[in-house]
Amino acid sequence: MDGSKGSLRSLAPGVHVCAAPQRFLGIELGARMSVLELEGGLFVCSPVPVEPARVREALGEAPRWVLAPNLFHHLHVGPWAEAAAEAWAAPGLPEKRPDVAFDGVLEEVGEPFGEELLVVPLRCIPLTNEVVLLHRPSRTLITTDLLFHIPPDAPWPTRAAMRCALAYPGPRASIVERLGMKRERAREELAFLLAQDFDRVVLAHGEVIESGGRKALAGAYRWLWPRGSAPRLEAGG
Repeated sequence: MDGSKGSLRSLAPGVHVCAAPQRFLGIELGARMSVLELEGGLFVCSPVPVEPARVREALGEAPRWVLAPNLFHHLHVGPWAEAAAEAWAAPGLPEKRPDVAFDGVLEEVGEPFGEELLVVPLRCIPLTNEVVLLHRPSRTLITTDLLFHIPPDAPWPTRAAMRCALAYPGPRASIVERLGMKRERAREELAFLLAQDFDRVVLAHGEVIESGGRKALAGAYRWLWPRGSAPRLEAGG
C-alpha cells in the first residue's frame, strides 16, 4: 500500500501514486493508480475506488485526462470519467464498457498529451491490450499487468496464487500475459520499450520498482527471446 487508502504518495516531481485494496478471483492483489502533473493538466492512469475529489484536494486541480489502460483495469473508471475533461481507453474497452463515454482510444505510439508523456499501446497481448506510459521528465515507466512485483510480505494466499501463475517472486510476467501472446510482435514491442530511457517502473500490483527498471523488465521477459538474441541494454538503466 502507498499509505492509507485514498492518499497520494509522491515518487518524483510530478509523479504521484495512490493504492487501494483490489481482489481478483478471490485473491488480494491490491491496485495502484498513477497521477501525473503534466504541463497541460493532471493525468490519471488506472483509477482506483477513491473519490476524484481527493486528487483535487491534494493537488489543487481536477484531472484533465483519465485513462483506463487495459481491458482489465476499468472497474472504477466511471466516476473518474465524469470528473475529468477527457476520458481515454485502451483498444477494445469502449465496446466492453458502453456505459462509459470515452472521448478517445489510444491505438498508436505518440504524444497526444504533450511531449512529457510517451504513449505506447501494446498489441502483442490481445487479452489485455495494455497501454504503457513513459513519463520522460522522471524516467518513469507506468504499467498495469505487463509486470508484477509482489512483495515477500504479501498474504500467503496471494504469494501462493501468484507463484502458480508464474508471477512470484517478482518482478515477473504472469502466465496470463504469456497465454495467447503474439510473440513476434511482443519481441518488437518489448524491444522498443527497453530502448527507452527509464529507470523507475510503477506497476498496478506489487511494489514500485524504484530503480533498475529496464533490467527488471528485461529479466521478466527473458524467456521471450531465443538464447542469445535478447536486446542489449545500454548503460543508464
